[in-house]
Amino acid sequence: VGRLCFRSWYSLTHPTDLSESAKWLESWLRTKLELTDGTSSKRLACAALVRVLLWVDEAGQLDLGDSDEDSILATLLGFDSRFMAELAHACCGLIQSIPPHLADEVMTGMNHFSFEASGSLLNAS
Repeated sequence: VGRLCFRSWYSLTHPTDLSESAKWLESWLRTKLELTDGTSSKRLACAALVRVLLWVDEAGQLDLGDSDEDSILATLLGFDSRFMAELAHACCGLIQSIPPHLADEVMTGMNHFSFEASGSLLNAS
């Protein structure tokens, strides 16, 4: 749903108002997320936005019909990289910030590591 909303935003503002609309949307999102210096009390909402804005569409089809090479929605919309870095930092460590297929790979890969300490090192099996 989030991807659909941002794609609609892009379609409505591209190409004439994209820069100004991106600034306005960043400001609005900062306010709603209470995002300050990479921290937010709304970490799950930040994770959902990171998943939509920074990860390529699970279907791998972000092309919105123009010749832009960008496949990351945040770049296509014109979001500032500092804003995106702060948004990503706010949800650091939440599995919800990555696509489900990748989360499954990460979780199944967890079986390869032992978290029992042997001296001061962790063992990989």
